[in-house]
Amino acid sequence: MSENEVFEDDEISLFELLEKLKDGWRWMVGGVLLGALGAAAMLMVLPNQYEASTTLQVGQVGQVGQVGQAGQVGQVGQVGQVGQVSSFPVEPPAQAAERLRNPSFQLAVAQTLGDQRWLSALRAGTTSGVLTVTSPKTALNLIDVKAKGASPDSAKKIAEAVIAELAKRHAEIAQPAVDRLTAEAGLAREKLKRAETELEGLAKLMASAGVKDERFTQLSLITNLRVQKEAEVFYQRQMLATLDSALTPPNTQPARAMEPVFSSDRPISPKKGLMLALGLFGGLIAGAVMVFVSGAWRAARARQAAV
Repeated sequence: MSENEVFEDDEISLFELLEKLKDGWRWMVGGVLLGALGAAAMLMVLPNQYEASTTLQVGQVGQVGQVGQAGQVGQVGQVGQVGQVSSFPVEPPAQAAERLRNPSFQLAVAQTLGDQRWLSALRAGTTSGVLTVTSPKTALNLIDVKAKGASPDSAKKIAEAVIAELAKRHAEIAQPAVDRLTAEAGLAREKLKRAETELEGLAKLMASAGVKDERFTQLSLITNLRVQKEAEVFYQRQMLATLDSALTPPNTQPARAMEPVFSSDRPISPKKGLMLALGLFGGLIAGAVMVFVSGAWRAARARQAAV
């Protein structure tokens, strides 16, 4: 017998394969049932996970740009010139996102919550996928945060704890700038009080002075001094109002959620439909494999019996 004849004898047509599968339908059905039972068992064993999501705005700190004689920002201006209030992020959003991903930051959040499972995962060198952090490229100063928990309330508490911890860290970073603004506001308040006191004294002095005698020159000098002091009072009031504005929201504020944390009542995992489909498909494949294995085993036994 030639090699080609042997090869032709060993060939199995598609119809023969279908016939084999048809004859072994019991294996196929059994595999599908076992796959379904396995998927059901996995769904019973795996805990449900829920997700809470929010969008964070990084902390902001206010700054006052004082305009000088040449109009350059950062110089002390003349009386009556007050710079504009601007706001800057405490740290870049990308850096804040990396802070949220950092295990030490997550460890602090887990310790605050007393989440032993999360703590154990972090100490073992993993994060368990509790937090998902992304920085939208089209939105400045914003960070998208998703937290997973064993219940909707648990996931929401994790997200809220993350917000509180980030606000605490940003408050610490911004504290020197806030202290500087506070000191400048205190100094402006003292200057305003002193200028108002001096202006009041000049007003009393003008009221007691006459204009019919040789004190006309003195009265003119007092008038000029009063005009200058009024301008100084006006400037100090403007500066104090500007500094107070720089110290208050929205110019200076900690990290915060743009909207309240949202938590769905529907679990995100395990995905029941997908797991059941995988179980059925896997059982079907396993049943088909068993059909051919059992067929090959019976053929081998038949050849041994014939010998």
